[in-house]
Amino acid sequence: MSGIPHSASAPGCAVVKLGGSLITSEGPGGPDVNRALLTARAHELAASGRPLVLVHGTGAYGKPPARRYGYLDGRLPRSRAGVVAEVARDLARLELEVVDCLEAGGLKPLRLPAIQLFRASAGCASPLDLGPVRELLARGVTPVIGGNFVLDCDGFAVCSSDIIAVELALALGAASLVLATRAHGVYREHGRGEAIHGLLSESDGDALRKIDAAGQDVSGGMLAKISHGFRAARHGIATYVVDGRVAGNLNGALDGSPLQGTRLLSDRAGG
Repeated sequence: MSGIPHSASAPGCAVVKLGGSLITSEGPGGPDVNRALLTARAHELAASGRPLVLVHGTGAYGKPPARRYGYLDGRLPRSRAGVVAEVARDLARLELEVVDCLEAGGLKPLRLPAIQLFRASAGCASPLDLGPVRELLARGVTPVIGGNFVLDCDGFAVCSSDIIAVELALALGAASLVLATRAHGVYREHGRGEAIHGLLSESDGDALRKIDAAGQDVSGGMLAKISHGFRAARHGIATYVVDGRVAGNLNGALDGSPLQGTRLLSDRAGG
């Protein structure tokens, strides 16, 4: 947690990350936002009355250009700033749709640019000043941050929404972190069955070896998601991977009893 200002602490809040594959899809005319689902989840979260930070992935808006322009390693040199500008333009359209749906669902969303909150060094993103997030929470506003490019020492780096969510949960001393996806949870046999882990420990090497690393996903897929999630679990943050398609599942996870999902546990909790 080096580099995280103490003033950013906001204990008792929750961080909810809505995965890109959950809220977007590739349509005939290009990427679309699943407005009905996103608005419904916003209604659910608004009804909880909890102080909340909402993070979202880029899905159909972010993954295709990473493959098309060849930055699956998450980095681009300054000479390719034109690509960064083009992709950021399209992500801005996604971000506008997300905020619109969250407001329609009863939240008070305010978008914060990832590039002002995070910076990368050799492709590894870490937080700068997260004080604005705490200040917005204190005013009853829901900060909204999406995965995007951030500045790197020699160019640009992708700061994934999973990293953003975990770093925010750590910095804020969040009570819970919920990673919502289109999966039922963490599958026991990825691609071979629907059974999921109810609990998954970072010491369970056999189970972790069966999880798809998603080499064609700039964010690293499920394996990277749970690896980041374990970092939050180590600090005593109740951390879940849940199915965001299931009504009531987000608030269930925030209450410690998701309808469907996986809780991530650490053998080093408190460290």
